[in-house]
Amino acid sequence: MPREYRRISFDFTETYKAIFTLCMQNELPRPFAGSITAIGFKGGEDMNVIIRFVNGLEGTTVTSEYSRDFLTAALIRYCQSCAIPLPKKGMKSVEPGDEGITLHITL
Repeated sequence: MPREYRRISFDFTETYKAIFTLCMQNELPRPFAGSITAIGFKGGEDMNVIIRFVNGLEGTTVTSEYSRDFLTAALIRYCQSCAIPLPKKGMKSVEPGDEGITLHITL
């Protein structure tokens, strides 16, 4: 049976907006004020995502940890707010890269 595979790439600015929006909607602590400079996996069984934020005005850097499910939900919500159609069914996952993060959807 044929399978459909989609990839949607987000740069660091879009990823920050997605995280910030989901935090505000769910009344969670907001992410560090600044911009994202790196995204990577923590490793181990939980495979949490490590995001490095930097505040250019203050010159401070902070690392935050998010679950893959949280980051996936944030990107899905961001797609909805930008009117990017996504299938309800299908396996969704995220993959960090050098310049951003990619949302993978397999049907």
